[in-house]
Amino acid sequence: MKLLNLLFLLVVASPAFAGTHLLIKSVKPVAGARMLAGSTHWQVLELEDGAEKAGRVWELFQDPSVEWVEEDHQVRVDPVLPNDAQVSKQWALTRLGVFEAWKSVPPNAPEVLVAVIDTGVDATHPDLREVMFTNPREIPGNGRDDDGNGLIDDVRGWNFEADDADSSDDFHHGTHVAGIIGAKSDNRIGISGVAPRVRILPVRWMKKGLGWGEDAIESIHYAVKMGARVINASWGGIGYSKALEEAVREAEKAGILFVSSAGNGKADNDVKPHHPANLILSNTVSVASVDESDQLEKYSNYGKTKVDFGAPGKEILSTMMSGNYGNLSGTSMAAAMVSGSAALILSARPDLRAQDLKRIFSDTVVPSASLQTKTRTGGRIDTLRAMRAAVSRNSVEKQIDADDTDLSGETLFPEAFLGGEVIRPDRVEEGAGVSGLSLQMVRKVKGVDVPVEGISFRAQAVSSGASAVYRSGPDGAIRAPACDRESFTVTAYLENPRFRIVAGSAPYELVLKVRCGVEQKLVFDEATPAGQAIGIWQTAATGERKLAESVGLQFWKRTIDFEWPAKGDYYSMDRVRITRGDHWDVVGHEMGHAIYDQAGIGVFGGGQHYIDQCYTDAMAVSEGWASFYSAWVALSLADPDARFEYMVPRRAPIRIENIPADVCGKQTNEWRASGFFWDLVDLHEDGEVEAAPFARLWTDTLGARASSVGKIKARLLQRGWSPERLESIWKLNFPGE
Repeated sequence: MKLLNLLFLLVVASPAFAGTHLLIKSVKPVAGARMLAGSTHWQVLELEDGAEKAGRVWELFQDPSVEWVEEDHQVRVDPVLPNDAQVSKQWALTRLGVFEAWKSVPPNAPEVLVAVIDTGVDATHPDLREVMFTNPREIPGNGRDDDGNGLIDDVRGWNFEADDADSSDDFHHGTHVAGIIGAKSDNRIGISGVAPRVRILPVRWMKKGLGWGEDAIESIHYAVKMGARVINASWGGIGYSKALEEAVREAEKAGILFVSSAGNGKADNDVKPHHPANLILSNTVSVASVDESDQLEKYSNYGKTKVDFGAPGKEILSTMMSGNYGNLSGTSMAAAMVSGSAALILSARPDLRAQDLKRIFSDTVVPSASLQTKTRTGGRIDTLRAMRAAVSRNSVEKQIDADDTDLSGETLFPEAFLGGEVIRPDRVEEGAGVSGLSLQMVRKVKGVDVPVEGISFRAQAVSSGASAVYRSGPDGAIRAPACDRESFTVTAYLENPRFRIVAGSAPYELVLKVRCGVEQKLVFDEATPAGQAIGIWQTAATGERKLAESVGLQFWKRTIDFEWPAKGDYYSMDRVRITRGDHWDVVGHEMGHAIYDQAGIGVFGGGQHYIDQCYTDAMAVSEGWASFYSAWVALSLADPDARFEYMVPRRAPIRIENIPADVCGKQTNEWRASGFFWDLVDLHEDGEVEAAPFARLWTDTLGARASSVGKIKARLLQRGWSPERLESIWKLNFPGE
């Protein structure tokens, strides 16, 4: 499929490119173009007016002889290193590719406000004074709250520890962090910060390195109010605080990336929480410290689910008080590297959201064996990789449609990334005329239409002129008010706050040609690539809905990525990797692992495993729960058989081979564990009426962190389950145990 068939035109903003040169690959000569020397197919078309570009490209899109069209770009010589006197000692900036990443920042790029919530900042430092934030809405020294934010004369930040406008540093820590992020570059003195287009907002809440959590919370509120894009929180250890979490959620709503240091206690944050680093929101990242070889520093905290990635934190040269410079080590320095990198990327792509930045950093880490089992991503951030990923995820300048040049003149998805796999319905069946928009999305499974729920898209071309989001319900239908045009094209991204379908790192895009005034059934065949992707979505959406209806979704803290296609079916670090989308039981099983992990039901043992094998206690309960969950997602308890292709003892609904009676009858058998869980919900002896609802089983196992099926059983006894019933079910599934 040619790129030209995607029904939209992507335009990459580049200050160095006037937008008047197009490179075209065509088997025939293109009118007005000249052939590139040494090439048989590539031609260059020079346009007199850059405004002609969109129309000219659209004409080329219609030409079947044209295979590819792209913009030509001016290229500048590689700049030398900045002339800062001690830049050669800044090993971390070279390691992260910072200087190369600077090339992507336009000369007129906007300055990015970074709040350094810390011990204050020495604003008189020669390498910092030019990058310090000055509040333009506050008149210095007049004793008034000119900008109405409740603080008097907060010209350069605020001191919440002393409740005054003196945000100067008394402990060197905040000054060092600020220098890493944004020390003035190319000024022939000292060092260079990671971000050349930055303003530092000093927010002091500690005295001599110690402070109260209430002051940190007020500091976050202030940073949000002042318009920061990044908050650097190189501190921790105050314990969990709901008030702190709500403050960080306020920053999340404001689109602010919240960067935390993992801590310097050599501790596993998964076991021993370290806040705010352990807060897992769409805008939060937690950073460990690594050395020049990407090895985890001995002092650094870590955590496979609570720490996102590593960054340089060993012997980092930066600004100190009174105009000095010095080396410090710690996760505080590592966090500042990430904050600076985020500000650098935002100067090139100010449209990115906090969750976009988090995803980009996560997707572009450099793998490290030292971090593989110690962080969520298993790697160290790479600023250059992240920058390249950010600028290659093109901004949509205009969305071209065969019927209309745009939809009401506005971009449908201004905040969304483009660049994932594009899928379309395999066919569209039209029915009776209707008023407005009427769609139904179905998968054709063994000749039967199965509704596809949970897919959202934004429709802008409605009669009122307003934009609205429509989501398919359990029947797969989307209905909207009368449209103001005959047809238009929309793109739905297969992602929601809890899960998304990705190819590599970009979400799948569902391109829909929508007609108004007629019923349309969008059909996805089970075996096609589109049907496979939709099958994954269908299983995930069904599970989400059933969980929401039965137990709520408060436990769901992290987005699950369904990566397809992939090599092998397994769950790892919030990635569900699956090879097919029509095996709902396999998709549900791997999703079940992610749910099990987030809900804290048990301890995942990990490792390779095979059919007909006795596992460890931890692996058996994890695998058994995942299989049980997949059955619960897709089977109805009203089904008189609750069966499908293969059955195992106790009719546990798992699509896999029967296990011989003499193979592993113990609780270390995954499939018997699944049968035990299923029988807790329905014994299959009562006309398929629930013996105990899933909601009760969920509630009584939530947060159990049990390492075996037996310990789950013991917990249920403590929660008031009938001993006789539990024993009866146990004997059915684990005879002789």
